[in-house]
Amino acid sequence: MNKSAAIAAGVVIVVGALATGGAWYTGQQLPGVLNESIAKGNQELTKAFASSQYKGNIQLESLESGLFSSTAHYRTTFQALDENGQPHTLEMKFVDRIEHGPLPLSRLASLKLLPVMAVSNLEVEKTPDTEKWFAMSNGKVPFTGRGSIGYDRSLNGHFEFAPLQYKDSDGEFAFSGLSFDTEASGDAEKLKVTGNMDNLQLNVQSPDGPVALQAKGMSFDSGGTKGKAGFYLGHSNVKIDQLVFQPVGRPAVQLEQFTNTNLMQEDADKLAAQVNYDIGKLSYSGKEIGAAHLGLRFGNLDVAATRSLYQLFQEKIVPAQQAAAAAEEPLELNLSAADQALLDAEMRKLLAGKPHIELEKFSLKTANGESHAHLSIDLADPGDFDQPQDELVSKSLSQLSARVVLSKPMIQDIVGLQASLQGVTDPKEIAEQGKAVSEMAAVMAQGMQLAKVEGDEIVSTLQYANDSVDFNGQKMTPEQFMTFVMANSGMLGAQ
Repeated sequence: MNKSAAIAAGVVIVVGALATGGAWYTGQQLPGVLNESIAKGNQELTKAFASSQYKGNIQLESLESGLFSSTAHYRTTFQALDENGQPHTLEMKFVDRIEHGPLPLSRLASLKLLPVMAVSNLEVEKTPDTEKWFAMSNGKVPFTGRGSIGYDRSLNGHFEFAPLQYKDSDGEFAFSGLSFDTEASGDAEKLKVTGNMDNLQLNVQSPDGPVALQAKGMSFDSGGTKGKAGFYLGHSNVKIDQLVFQPVGRPAVQLEQFTNTNLMQEDADKLAAQVNYDIGKLSYSGKEIGAAHLGLRFGNLDVAATRSLYQLFQEKIVPAQQAAAAAEEPLELNLSAADQALLDAEMRKLLAGKPHIELEKFSLKTANGESHAHLSIDLADPGDFDQPQDELVSKSLSQLSARVVLSKPMIQDIVGLQASLQGVTDPKEIAEQGKAVSEMAAVMAQGMQLAKVEGDEIVSTLQYANDSVDFNGQKMTPEQFMTFVMANSGMLGAQ
């Protein structure tokens, strides 16, 4: 053997020894890692279901360990109340074929040479509760996942839901499948989830008429870095090319180019967020209405108070809401003295930070015009919650600014759409109805001093600060404004 060959052989032996030793080490560490991950998963399930009637649990049923690989079997159970209010348990089982690191063979085969602790190959097993799922997927495994676990406990994974198809005399269900990728740090402080789905379609026949739901071209991108309030900071978005919903006995509503974008940030001890919804094309009963936008902004939210109030809302208020809805009764909150004291204290802390709430823009744009609204509110600490309601509201409201703009051409478009839906086909008659309604709206709003007419726009503005109201240029006290609103509301109702 020449010198080069001897060196090469030595390297192979050393690498082989290191790989074998690493695989043995991974096998020794694996039970602890799995039990720790399952414990964290159960904690997250408890948090997620804390405000609902559901319960979830994950168990490691068995672990068959080898030198280079192991096989784990998991059992998950989800408990809920059925339609008769009786407990029902759904059981699912998973098998996980785990390749030991540091150099799993599957990663070497794909030239991924960065050492990892293990590679997981997960799939759902056929059980009585998943049998129908397998049948709908034509015998394919309905859910699979493949991911690598780093020595720092970080996770990189790819998961897939298989296409499903079901059809009977009552209707049909078709699902193209969904895939998503995840990246998470070992402590879950950083998280990223991206995925997409081509098509989901549901058509059901009922005695009162058809019910349909269809979504095409959905993608999502979410995650971020966990902040002090426990929320993930950063951008997230959802996009859907087309969404169609037809309620029972009603025409279909169709949304195209739907997007939802969110941004959450923390600055020192304050939380800020932006939420936007856009619809590129909105149609009703096959007739196009236009485009819509909703933009919200929140700022100066005290981080600690927001976290505490959110937790209180999830643990105390949401369960009460669900119980009231199930019993078809109005919601009555019966908080304990301790919970009420906590609520008051955290609300004072939140208001002391002078939170800002803003409806940046709410708009509807038709073929010939656009109407939009804006609302901005700054809150303040009222000092004491135990005071008359009107004084409490006045002291809590630092400033308010609102502007509503109604487009007369947009009103004409909406009235024309309504007329066509009612069977009117003469374009001239449709146009005349639209013009008459838009002109009547302008005359009524101006005559009742609710707005001003500026060209083709009906404009209403409201400003409140320092216990003074400016409504469309008229200065008045809050009491005078309330009297004015109540008087005109009665007139409007009569009209």
